[in-house]
Amino acid sequence: MRKLEEITEAVFVIDMNNGFCEKGKLADPSIKRIVPNIRKVIMNTLIRKNGGLFIINDCHTEKSVELTRENGYGSHCITPEERKTIKELAIFEKYATNVFYKNSTCGIFAPGVMETLLKMKNIKKIIITGCCTDICIMNFTLALRNFMDEWNVDVKIEVPINAVDTYHIPKIHEKEEANQFGFEVMKRNGIRLVREMN
Repeated sequence: MRKLEEITEAVFVIDMNNGFCEKGKLADPSIKRIVPNIRKVIMNTLIRKNGGLFIINDCHTEKSVELTRENGYGSHCITPEERKTIKELAIFEKYATNVFYKNSTCGIFAPGVMETLLKMKNIKKIIITGCCTDICIMNFTLALRNFMDEWNVDVKIEVPINAVDTYHIPKIHEKEEANQFGFEVMKRNGIRLVREMN
């Protein structure tokens, strides 16, 4: 496992857990279409001399405030099974520099994430993959951009379009519309969108 100060390129895999991809109120198995592309991003990063992998999964309880709001997302990622990384990507956990669990739609506030970022003294590029494009991916990338700017860290933040997706609930959360919204907001805020990673 690489030391944080040695990492120059990192990939974050966000919310590719069972609660979004297998079962639960917000689960949409079609999200798993991006798994091969995420695996490619992970492999391309890990084979680099100074690459690092970080996984962030939703982890709520019945008392999570996010789940109680009237306009919130409702109950999701509460059970231990729903919190787990999907089996297609779980194998990479043993290669991850760290696995984090978040109780909000923004992974940067998960315990340990900001401290970890500050220790990555030589980071040059961060790649974000996973779901949901218009919620957790967008919120994380925007907060990450602001966090790095605040500390004057010149880092490229990239989102491969083919390695992120969001869930679909007819007439409530339209997948394509939500994806496009997320991409537009990220682009306007200095996030580099790429078709796919080389």
